[in-house]
Amino acid sequence: MNVTEMYERVKSVYAENEGKYRYIGLRFEDRERVIGEECEWSKHNPEREDEREFPEFGTEEYDELPELDGTSAWDMSPYEYNDEFYPGWGSGRPSESDNKYSLVGLFNSYHCYVIAGTRVGHHDNPDPGEILIKDAVVIAKIF
Repeated sequence: MNVTEMYERVKSVYAENEGKYRYIGLRFEDRERVIGEECEWSKHNPEREDEREFPEFGTEEYDELPELDGTSAWDMSPYEYNDEFYPGWGSGRPSESDNKYSLVGLFNSYHCYVIAGTRVGHHDNPDPGEILIKDAVVIAKIF
């Protein structure tokens, strides 16, 4: 699967589930999950300079971070009004050269999931495009 095919799959999952869940997000992480699994609430690292900078899951440094009010994900609701929106990628279509690389190499994560829920969390300083979903469940594994 290349990046363009990945986003076509993501859009399909969103369309199939937008009537079942109020909030749907795309989550990249290294942890292996299964469909139906409930996600724990995310940690917050407000002191980081780069949004990708984060301590490794399960370490003491990670465990000491404050907990957010839900599971962090890229908000997928812009798909309702913008076919050129790619959560975790940005705006603009992936180029042909982007489609030649491993998805893991492009996204710096081993896995990508679509998560969903009926309640949204609150975040005082979210990253652009970030949503917190309370009691989020995995509804699809993309890679």
